[in-house]
Amino acid sequence: MDSTLEAPLARLPQVDPSLDDAEQLRQLITGFYRTAADTPRIERIMLDELSRDTERLDYLYERYIVPTLQLMMPSIERLVASGRMAPIPMDVLFFVVIPPVSGILEGPLTRRLGRPVPASPEQLTATAESLAAIVVNGLLATGAAGSP
Repeated sequence: MDSTLEAPLARLPQVDPSLDDAEQLRQLITGFYRTAADTPRIERIMLDELSRDTERLDYLYERYIVPTLQLMMPSIERLVASGRMAPIPMDVLFFVVIPPVSGILEGPLTRRLGRPVPASPEQLTATAESLAAIVVNGLLATGAAGSP
């Protein structure tokens, strides 16, 4: 695997079978957001490439997006099977989990929204944890699934 993408993937939390699936999902998403804060260049490139149908998007999809989502899928499948999470198509899941990373990376916008720039590592960690909690809590809100 390309070392540029290997490093962020290696820093994601390892799956811990002793954890509840919701907590495992929360840890994985928090880890993804924390990694984004530590590797903003890669995340910005990824966010920029999402709108382009190019070989670079294919490369990012195969080497970074799919492996990241594959870490989450076993927990998601068990949460859905147990009724704790509504079924969600992969494309919707992606856009629920991935774009919030811009809340960590986009300094000029976050400054306008009230966050001091540059943000401290502790502040970025707190933001990653807050975003992950909101995303996972939203995913676990099964009553809202399928509502118009």
